[in-house]
Amino acid sequence: MTESTKDSVGQGPESAEPEVNPAAKAESSTDKVGRLTDEALAAGKRITQSDAGRKAAAFADTVFDKAEELGRKVSESDTGRKVADKAHELHDKALDTELGRKVADKAHDLGDSEAGQTAKKVWQTPLGKNVGTGAAAGAALGLVVPIVGPLFGAVLGGGLGYLRTLARKPGND
Repeated sequence: MTESTKDSVGQGPESAEPEVNPAAKAESSTDKVGRLTDEALAAGKRITQSDAGRKAAAFADTVFDKAEELGRKVSESDTGRKVADKAHELHDKALDTELGRKVADKAHDLGDSEAGQTAKKVWQTPLGKNVGTGAAAGAALGLVVPIVGPLFGAVLGGGLGYLRTLARKPGND
């Protein structure tokens, strides 16, 4: 069959899957992120309807507030500035190596991918920020507390981030 014959019998471009406009696809993933965030928050609202749930959400909010305060104090201290300067120095040294450049290029490529773009959209939501920050902090804490471990710490921290989001009124994040 030639291309013109395929077209005449309905097996040509008309029957092929339509091409999706990349802008429309990106918009649909934005809509999906918003919808899933709304669904997760709506499902969690039941938690805050009980006294124990309200206390747990308030506790999570307090933990985050204290952690932010502690982080601010540490970053403003002489030791915090020294650690930050050393981290920047090590970062620059790592990027001066061939392996460091390869890792940075791969990270850049991942950030430009569809998954990377979706992750950026998730991070822009209060739920994404709180769960991601809690999971990272929990994993870091799990590295220094052997009983907890990084995986359980990340799950626990992410859960606290979810509860914090439930405790917050919209617009307070």
